[in-house]
Amino acid sequence: MAPKNEPESDTDADGGQSGGVQSVERALTVLEILAREGHAGVSEIAEEMGVHKSTVSRLMGSLVTREMVHQNSERGKYQLGFGILRLAGSIPGRLSLVREARPVLESLAEEFKETVNLAVLRSNYAVNVDQAMGPSTLATYDWVGSLTPLHATSSGKVLLAALGADERERILKETGLEARTARTITSRKEPGCPAPRGGRLGLCRGP
Repeated sequence: MAPKNEPESDTDADGGQSGGVQSVERALTVLEILAREGHAGVSEIAEEMGVHKSTVSRLMGSLVTREMVHQNSERGKYQLGFGILRLAGSIPGRLSLVREARPVLESLAEEFKETVNLAVLRSNYAVNVDQAMGPSTLATYDWVGSLTPLHATSSGKVLLAALGADERERILKETGLEARTARTITSRKEPGCPAPRGGRLGLCRGP
């Protein structure tokens, strides 16, 4: 965590722009926290980043102005805004994976009448890069761009199963098995999904 008594200026002692770069890094950290947590307050974000609440408040003001972040009027907490979608919207068309997988997603969504997500492994998370809605879907959450835990989502378990045993073990040790719902498996001893070549993950199907 960064020291709380560090300078808050946008320029360094020599009049340089190191403070400006620091502000950009902090703003990106805020976005990453909100992407991971879904929503968070100024105090929570400041504590995780190790900075003053006033620093986070200034960052939030700029991010809200750019519509990168939206404040929930009821609880006063922040979440990612629609400005993120404008930026992210230019990416899928350039991703060969998304382009090649799109017909498959649409076919599966049509066949099973359910929402189908395409996810890739990023660090210790599954990041959803595309989504196809089933014809009977009335309303659903837009998962594109969301980072989800590997052990508590179906796509994450598929990605885990495709990893080598050592890499899978490393990730599970680093992330743990935090409960996300009442049905989240939090013990490696419970029955699991099949891993490649008949192995076992030690994780269960379901949320």
